[in-house]
Amino acid sequence: MRTLLRLAFDGAPFCGWQIQPNDTTVQGELDAALAKLLRQEISSMGAGRTDTGVHAKEMYVHFDWNPELAKGIKDLEHLKYRLNRFIHPAIRVYDIREVAADWHARFDAVSRSYEYCLCDTGSPFYRKSAWMVEELPDINRMNEAAQLLLDATDFASFCKNGSDNKTTLCDVRRAEWVRDGEIWVFHITADRFLRNMVRAIVGSLYEVGRGKWSVEEFAQRLEEKNRGAMGTSAPAQGLYLSEVTYNNL
Repeated sequence: MRTLLRLAFDGAPFCGWQIQPNDTTVQGELDAALAKLLRQEISSMGAGRTDTGVHAKEMYVHFDWNPELAKGIKDLEHLKYRLNRFIHPAIRVYDIREVAADWHARFDAVSRSYEYCLCDTGSPFYRKSAWMVEELPDINRMNEAAQLLLDATDFASFCKNGSDNKTTLCDVRRAEWVRDGEIWVFHITADRFLRNMVRAIVGSLYEVGRGKWSVEEFAQRLEEKNRGAMGTSAPAQGLYLSEVTYNNL
């Protein structure tokens, strides 16, 4: 039976989403917990991959299992209850349901949204969940540069060197900074993202905001399609996968 999970996680304790030998990962913890409860090997598939320290407010996952082998599990709600009591405390499952046998958490997603948090107030409550900066950059200039992303199609300038992406084409549909209490939040939505893309974009926008580059220079560097021409990636702890959308849910 193919089953969907909608979950969230604090990325701080994990070396990213994907299973890695000898490292604690979200997928590794999830698969191990499910295997223990369902008494069978489980190999989950997430809507995407997150790097070390990156969080998720919403992640969709699917996995296949045989209910006949899962003795002691009454139904899916019972499985969710048991899973939340058993799994790593930095992971929380919010929804569980049966889906079609060909439904796919990754390939059926039509868009993904990320948020990146920037804190300039020195608040101790955001030390592990935002990029703490001493001085607020020029957000208006950063938003002006961010709007250029909506007209771009090739994001090779923000692709981590050595990545195995078959294409660097993406359709960015939203890119803007919005004030939210003590922090500024960068909202970005696209059909797909390259590895390290959002953190590279934020780091590059920051160079515009602090006056190192003009908006025009940012545009020129974007056209170069060269990762070395852009800024250093922003710290991982400020990044959140915030939403994944589907047409078939």
